[in-house]
Amino acid sequence: MDAFKVGLFTLSAIAAVVFMSFRITMNQSGFGDYKTYQTIVRDASGIFPKTPIRVAGINAGRIKDIELVGNNAVITFEVLERVRVTEGSQLRIRTVGFLGDKYLEIFIGDSDRLLEEGSVIASCEGEGVEQLMMGASEILKDMKAMTEAIRDALVPEGEVSPIESIIGNVDQIASDAKAAISSFNDMVSGNHEIINEMLANFHDLSNFLKNEMDRSQPDSSISDLRKILANTKKMTEDMETLVADIRSGKGSIGKFLVEDEIADEIRTTLAGVQKIVTRADAIRTELEMYSGVNTDYGAETNATFKIFPSPERFYLLGITTSEFGPETETITTRSIDDGPETREVRRELKSDEWRFDLQIGRRIHNWTIRGGLIESTGGFGVDYNLQAWNQRFTLEAYDYRDNDGVNLRARTDLQIWNVIYGRVALEDSLNSSRSWTFSAGLRFTDEDLKGLVAFFL
Repeated sequence: MDAFKVGLFTLSAIAAVVFMSFRITMNQSGFGDYKTYQTIVRDASGIFPKTPIRVAGINAGRIKDIELVGNNAVITFEVLERVRVTEGSQLRIRTVGFLGDKYLEIFIGDSDRLLEEGSVIASCEGEGVEQLMMGASEILKDMKAMTEAIRDALVPEGEVSPIESIIGNVDQIASDAKAAISSFNDMVSGNHEIINEMLANFHDLSNFLKNEMDRSQPDSSISDLRKILANTKKMTEDMETLVADIRSGKGSIGKFLVEDEIADEIRTTLAGVQKIVTRADAIRTELEMYSGVNTDYGAETNATFKIFPSPERFYLLGITTSEFGPETETITTRSIDDGPETREVRRELKSDEWRFDLQIGRRIHNWTIRGGLIESTGGFGVDYNLQAWNQRFTLEAYDYRDNDGVNLRARTDLQIWNVIYGRVALEDSLNSSRSWTFSAGLRFTDEDLKGLVAFFL
């Protein structure tokens, strides 16, 4: 009855984890069929397999694979078939927060023609802050040069304004014209009044322009223009003073830029923070949980957690429990009254056996070599990953025994659907006491674990 309760509790826990896994790993993009596309980017830092693909800010797919082709990164990703990805669509790399995780967003084009599956979507990689600051600096320089040119042209310092010279010349011409008309008054007596009226109007216009160009008049146009130029000049002088103060080390910003000790401390601190963030971001993890039955030991459950500080190196922590542990053999030799020796062989199975794994491993292409503790005994293992089928073949040697020798375990893991995997293992494959283990379980990558943590927090 206790074994039945333990089995019922294990099945309930597995069902809860499976349901939660579907909610986290599958419903991020939604159920349905997917189409595969590709894009090419120059910088794929911070982007990993299973990174979300979003459309209109909503998860609509995820990255399947990233590989280096030439000097660029080719990203293969899948998008829900119900999302209409049309020609002219663009893909942009976005960031959640200033130092947050990255994701890819598709901006759907205006065309009505759908892209075929496997097509390459153009990527749009934005420019950095440094380019924007350099552009702003060039604009400020151009504005300053243009302001100085206008000021020198309209109001040259220490000289008569070109506009005032023109007005003075016009006034002189009007006076000369009036004198000429007076001298020929007898000749044109019939048109005298008309000519006088024209000259009067022209004189009024000259006076108006002269008043507008008069610096002494506060409401004249030239005064307003001088005020604008004076304000512009003052703003430029203030900016020059501010830059000079910063360069001389005045104020917090000046001290930050000029004092080498503060700058070195800040650079060292930022470098340390960046190093820690880079290392933490480079660490990947993988979690496996399987439960099944062995033909000799009964129910068996194991969990494995892998930590990848680098893509080719990892550490493995694991725990295994079964209804009965491996069979142990005790040999006792007895002799009564110096008589013949009798040999007693006693075999025993321990119940509720717990065994632990602690290994270090290394990846070489599709092969993995690891060694350390395998189920609380020394041993080593070799894995081969068949990427095309998401299948793994494993061979482990451990638990040496005097009579049976080493336990050579042959095992294969096959992906059934998403995070659900099946496992078949042959224990003691070289001995007559071999047994079979059939299990089913879950395997979570680093992206899946992030989703689980976000769900609970």
